[in-house]
Amino acid sequence: MTEFATLDTSMGTFGIRTSSVGVFRVHLPNDPQDSEWETPLAEQSSLLKQAMEELEQYFNGQRKSFDMALDLHLPPFYQKILMEVSKIPFGTTVSYRDVAVKAGNPKAVRAAGTANAKNPVPIFIPCHRVLSSDGTLGGYGGGLDLKKRLLLHECLTIKS
Repeated sequence: MTEFATLDTSMGTFGIRTSSVGVFRVHLPNDPQDSEWETPLAEQSSLLKQAMEELEQYFNGQRKSFDMALDLHLPPFYQKILMEVSKIPFGTTVSYRDVAVKAGNPKAVRAAGTANAKNPVPIFIPCHRVLSSDGTLGGYGGGLDLKKRLLLHECLTIKS
């Protein structure tokens, strides 16, 4: 069974989808969401409630890391990259090259970027903390304005 709920934040409305295993999708504010399919509060599982609570705490400045179980169905290399990205601490950035090196393949910089672009659970796996080697933003599925705002939320300065 899958569930869906939305969370309104100062950065827009985020949607969260969970399975019986964990969070499998986070919809960013620029991602169309159909609130008609939202799971009624009284019927939400403890997993969905926990995911919503952790995300809300993050946006309120009360949480710097997540404890949520994730339900990822990705190719092994993408999973390896995203597991490295999940280790990037709050308030820290690394380059796509750094991620590729930590994943054991220094030549896979573009593949690391592609894995980040396919991250189904942004924020929980903080791909917004990955920048280009020259320190510029690079890309972000939620748009560069959202990436910039997330980094500022974590008190990071951004190179233009």
